[in-house]
Amino acid sequence: MNLTEQPRFTEQKAEKLGICPSHYDIDGHFITASPETLDYFIALLSAESSQSDAHFDDVLVLNAQQVTDYAFSSFFSSVTTCRLTNEQNELIFEQQSKQQISLPALPVGYYQLTLSDKKQQRKIRLLVQPKTTFQSPVLEQQKAWGINVQLYSLRSERNWGIGDFADLTYLIQHATQFGADFIGINPLHKMYSAVPDWASPYSASSRRWLNPIYLAVDLLPEFKLAKSVQTWLTQQQTELVRLRQQEAVDYRAVSDLKITALEQLFAFSQRSKTAKIVARRQAFLTFVEQQGENLLNQALFEVLDNIEHPTKQADEKTIGWLGWRKEWQQLSEKNRKALIKKYQRQIEFYMWLQWLTEQQLAEVKVFAQKARLQLGIYGDLAVQSSCGSVDVWSDPDLYCAKATIGAPPDPLGPVGQNWGLPPYNPTVLKARGFQPFIDMLRANMQHFGVLRIDHVMGLFRLWFIPENKTAVDGVYVLYPFAELMAILAIESQRNQCVIVGEDLGTVADEVRSKLNEFLVYSYFVLYFSQANGEFPLAENFPPQAFATIGTHDVPSLRSFWHCKDLELFEQLGVLQGDFLQQKYQQRVEDKQALLNSLHRDQYLPDDYYGDALSMAMHDHLNLVIHRYLAQSESRLIGVQLENLIDQEVSFNLPGTSDEYPNWQVKLALPLEQIFSDQRIQALLNEINHNRKSL
Repeated sequence: MNLTEQPRFTEQKAEKLGICPSHYDIDGHFITASPETLDYFIALLSAESSQSDAHFDDVLVLNAQQVTDYAFSSFFSSVTTCRLTNEQNELIFEQQSKQQISLPALPVGYYQLTLSDKKQQRKIRLLVQPKTTFQSPVLEQQKAWGINVQLYSLRSERNWGIGDFADLTYLIQHATQFGADFIGINPLHKMYSAVPDWASPYSASSRRWLNPIYLAVDLLPEFKLAKSVQTWLTQQQTELVRLRQQEAVDYRAVSDLKITALEQLFAFSQRSKTAKIVARRQAFLTFVEQQGENLLNQALFEVLDNIEHPTKQADEKTIGWLGWRKEWQQLSEKNRKALIKKYQRQIEFYMWLQWLTEQQLAEVKVFAQKARLQLGIYGDLAVQSSCGSVDVWSDPDLYCAKATIGAPPDPLGPVGQNWGLPPYNPTVLKARGFQPFIDMLRANMQHFGVLRIDHVMGLFRLWFIPENKTAVDGVYVLYPFAELMAILAIESQRNQCVIVGEDLGTVADEVRSKLNEFLVYSYFVLYFSQANGEFPLAENFPPQAFATIGTHDVPSLRSFWHCKDLELFEQLGVLQGDFLQQKYQQRVEDKQALLNSLHRDQYLPDDYYGDALSMAMHDHLNLVIHRYLAQSESRLIGVQLENLIDQEVSFNLPGTSDEYPNWQVKLALPLEQIFSDQRIQALLNEINHNRKSL
């Protein structure tokens, strides 16, 4: 091969692995990846999955109830045995064939086609997809609306300084009285108990497991029977009051308090002869058996992580297993078994915490059904777990640990973004028949009636960044989009879970087409919908969409209106100079455009004076903005609790870290006061009254 042929050969190798040698940026400029970047990711993605029972030679997507001809002459030249089995390994048919086979019409689900002759065998996973994701009958008759909240931010007169599942139950109970159809919450992903202040739910230790910090400890059956723990809690009242009154969640103090209580309850549960506790202990053992090695690995990780982080502090380079001693970062099977034996009781405790959390969340789901919360809980799925996570540690081959994902450079961010999250290795994921992705979706959907997929474009492609490099050095890597969407649809139907795809920013045409085909709800944010000096007419909102005023990454309505977020960015040195002034100018234009649009559509009368510079946020303006949202054509309407109580707040300031209490700030009012406030009651009634029937 001569030197002129080498670049094209490298590009072909890259393309075969899904690596894009070039792309068009947001301004339409043609960008070519460097040879060094291509070589780096070719090497990284060339790793093959181990030839285990879980290995598949190919994955095919089929339509349900449709006969399909499948040719295999390129692999087999002689008579071939074709064997088709379902998920329970039950035989559907077995026959001899040559060159091709006619696959029967199959119901939705997963199947295995095994082809073999005297020389070789090929395993093929079949993904038999439905026509669409689950479409709730509720949404066939009328629009649905609900309240979105950061669960940790909830105040109440009984919680332990952080919103918990009992507060969520209270919120469901009272929201349904005003006609709400769902309650939306932040991701409940497993965090790092060894480093409680690592608070972002979008940088979790596991997307498969839950965060026990949301347990309502005082409502556990074990607590109600353990007199000694009840006595202990009465001695903690001063600390409880302090934690409840704080403006931000003190994760370390809350975690210490809850873990202390739960350790006592675990000891009680082990020795209690009470029939109810004995039955619960048996249910826990059944859970452990069902969850198998994955649960065991999660618990072992927790034990080791707490040993290795005694100061309860870490940064991006030392979080989780990244900060452990070398021999624990990659355990041999012998060392793993020895550690499991040594720390058996502690491991059992952390498995028990997962069982408690799953149980209590399941109880919330049952309560929601009884309260006629039509769509149930609206959950949130982060784009990936963090680099030091148990997900990566327990299955390193599944991830590209020497890469992170983010966003390419653009005019607003000339150096791009690095989210610090490791991506799936698409080669390994496909070789495993996508089973880890299936298991992760299933674990989340079992709890929720609606699931938001953060950065849904990640099912199509992700911006890969080499280790120790910046986003400028990144490249797009394609994922098996058709297969991932088929799985999303299968699991959505099986779990009767409506899917919302967070599709903000640039979305490729083929992605938009596939999302529309599967009737995935898009994510429509009012703040971002201004164009040419006006906001859309209510009837021009996208119908198949979840519409909301803002998100967790932008300020509340009052804060937006008064530019408090921009003031914070200036104080923290994140935004300065001309760029900051441009942001202020854009905010004035957005506010004026919204006022003009409200006048245009007669939400505000002609004689309602005031402009973007002179009009402060007030009760009536808050009400008509929510009325405008509620009367829109979008089928799902999300109302943020911080906007209902008219609080100036930012839960997360993008671009900041320790300089701002991200994912910690609480709501200003306790739950008990919110639903007794006449202004808030009137606003809730207004929203419910103004949603349209379809």
